[in-house]
Amino acid sequence: MENIGIDENITKISQVTPEVTLFLRNLGFSNYYIIKIFALVGDAAIGLTEDNPYWLLDEFPMMKFARIDEAAAAMGIEKDSFYRIQAAVKHGLGAYVNRGHTFVPAKEFCAQIGQFLDLSSQIVTDVVEDMALVGELQLTVLDGQEVLYFYGYYRTECQVVSKMAELAEKGARPVAVNVDAIIRKAESESNITLSGQQREAVKNSLEHSVSIITGGPGTGKTTIINTLIKIMEESGLDVAVAAPTGRAAKRIAETSGKPAMTVHRLLEYYYDEEAGHMAFARNQANPLDYDAVIIDETSMMDLMLMGTLCKALKPESRLILSGDADQLPSVGAGNVLGDFIESGYIYTSRLTEIFRQAEESNIVTNAHRINRGDYPVYGGDFLIIEADKQQEILEKITKLATKWPLDRVQVLTPIKKGILGSVNLNTYLQKAFNPPSEEKKELSFGERIYRCGDRVMQIKNNYRLEYKKKDGSTGKGVFNGETGMVAAVYNEDKKIVVCYDNERFVEYPYIKLDEIEPAYAVTVHKSQGSEFPVVIIPMSWFPPALATRNLIYTAITRGKNQVIIVGRKNYLNAMVDNVQAGKRNSGLKIRLTNMYEGI
Repeated sequence: MENIGIDENITKISQVTPEVTLFLRNLGFSNYYIIKIFALVGDAAIGLTEDNPYWLLDEFPMMKFARIDEAAAAMGIEKDSFYRIQAAVKHGLGAYVNRGHTFVPAKEFCAQIGQFLDLSSQIVTDVVEDMALVGELQLTVLDGQEVLYFYGYYRTECQVVSKMAELAEKGARPVAVNVDAIIRKAESESNITLSGQQREAVKNSLEHSVSIITGGPGTGKTTIINTLIKIMEESGLDVAVAAPTGRAAKRIAETSGKPAMTVHRLLEYYYDEEAGHMAFARNQANPLDYDAVIIDETSMMDLMLMGTLCKALKPESRLILSGDADQLPSVGAGNVLGDFIESGYIYTSRLTEIFRQAEESNIVTNAHRINRGDYPVYGGDFLIIEADKQQEILEKITKLATKWPLDRVQVLTPIKKGILGSVNLNTYLQKAFNPPSEEKKELSFGERIYRCGDRVMQIKNNYRLEYKKKDGSTGKGVFNGETGMVAAVYNEDKKIVVCYDNERFVEYPYIKLDEIEPAYAVTVHKSQGSEFPVVIIPMSWFPPALATRNLIYTAITRGKNQVIIVGRKNYLNAMVDNVQAGKRNSGLKIRLTNMYEGI
């Protein structure tokens, strides 16, 4: 659906016309969604919804299908309506994508949707084929099985494979005739001695157009990246360094001294006023000017972001990917780093040697033990506080966390809901760190309360969000995963101000409060790319799909000085043993292994 026009100034129910308010309220919509819908399409909300209420699912992904389906039934929409089946197919396939899959087996999926809608699978199959004919979906055979993609994911997988082949065929400009000599020179100038594995990784990255450096904590990835930057820049190459998140980019800049940016910044993500949506300025028609691009924390790169990067790379570019392949895969769909490595197509340097300084940390040694399938040992900077019941774990975490200043401690949990989920943990931790008082203003948003002094996190990239600095200068852009403090609350205007990095002040009207959430506790997925002085992790029974080895490995490696487990050892051991759950349907590995199949 083409947007009729978004008016972000509409923030109150009183600003919505009475006709739209009455119509949507009769269908069961809350004031929050009435405001959002009216801000998007104005008075056209009535006509659009009467014609096809399922349009709302495209524009507001957080809406429940069942809620819209109920409204559709109330308006007399037939059970076998094309709009209803189409919406269910997109909703169902979207649910798989949200779990990280880029495709689903077609036959089983159509049967599932048919059962969900109380219709025959053949009716669903017919609609799926119609959607494929108009380019919404892609039916294709992968590894002998018919599978179903959103067309964009299919096209992007093929484009990434094609770019890898193009880079390998074209070949980047050689850095030096004698690579070994230039590495020895860099070691001497930096006063370092690379290990055999590190030297081989540097050499691989200098000799090949595309290469991967992977290894766990304490294996020297940072030293390798710093050495590569030095060698390539001294050889006259223009080098860009980026990471998927702002926090990860900031860490690279601190350790390398080389300015780093988010991948979105690198690709010049901006709001296209004419088109009315976000776009990347760097693409095939306007490629990046760099001779070499280094991406750190590549495990966080999802398929679509990697596809966008590939479009912007010149054929003669050098691409170096660094990351820990054993961490959780990206939040977005795909398994880019894992598929690249497992395909065997891209030169990969695996770092397994732990350096002496890192070896002294139980955090590091336990991370490697867990990665090998061994249970951790406790003591030093890696502790366990035994607790049995979930409520007991919750109370012990709340009491324990407040022993440190808020800026030094982070609670990480595998889940969002439940007693030990981030939502409930935040409720308890907010009371402990920032209890209500007459001096502190607060604003309710659904079940959340935002109070002056709260720690919050931006949960989506918003490159249009404006900020003001203390010196009066302004800018735009707040990114997924950035944490800040609530600096002011304005109850009458229903808005809050959040301060990021102690210098950027961002105003959030009520309609934008869904872009932030409390961050005293965050899910392990949300913590990727970050480090915290103290990490506290609840340990109880969690759903097997989440209680995996790579999740606990990722959580532990977020801790810099102290990791504390609160709960039961046997549940942690079970997570170490669980390597089967969480597998993703991704065609990238298959396509890379069989280079031209399906392109």
